[in-house]
Amino acid sequence: MNQIVSSQSLLFITCIEIGIVIGVLFDFIRIFRKLIKHPNFLVHIEDFAFWATCALISFYMLYINNYAAIRPFVFIGMLLGSILYFATFSLVFMKIATIIIHYIKKGVYRFIKFLMIPMIWIVRWIKIPLRSLRHKYNRLERYKKHQFRKVKRKYYHAKAEIRTDFKIRKQKK
Repeated sequence: MNQIVSSQSLLFITCIEIGIVIGVLFDFIRIFRKLIKHPNFLVHIEDFAFWATCALISFYMLYINNYAAIRPFVFIGMLLGSILYFATFSLVFMKIATIIIHYIKKGVYRFIKFLMIPMIWIVRWIKIPLRSLRHKYNRLERYKKHQFRKVKRKYYHAKAEIRTDFKIRKQKK
């Protein structure tokens, strides 16, 4: 076989491998997005970083294998590698990753819940004395209101007596 043809076919296989690597990187980004919800502007930044990384990886691999000579079959090989990966391994990989993410989230939730047990005990322990203090405070407030009403009543009665005395003096005149 001609040496040029064999080197070009090796380059085509390398491009297929680059397409597979790009697919794996994209799956890792998808997993990261499932773990942590992102606002839209971060998704755009991640996409830009992903495509910039893919371009650098592709250029580096092409530079090593073919001195960065870009030919149409290079793009076809990368596209074919990505399609093969997404049609086969990606489905299984994402299913397994989703299950693992679910169990990790569940485990983290249980761990946090376990760590919160002493805090719940402390809050319950503090709540009982606070309840008695709150009861005493409410009794004090009721007592203050009662005393205020007494003073107000005395003032009202004193005012009423003054008016009555004033009317009686007026009638006597």
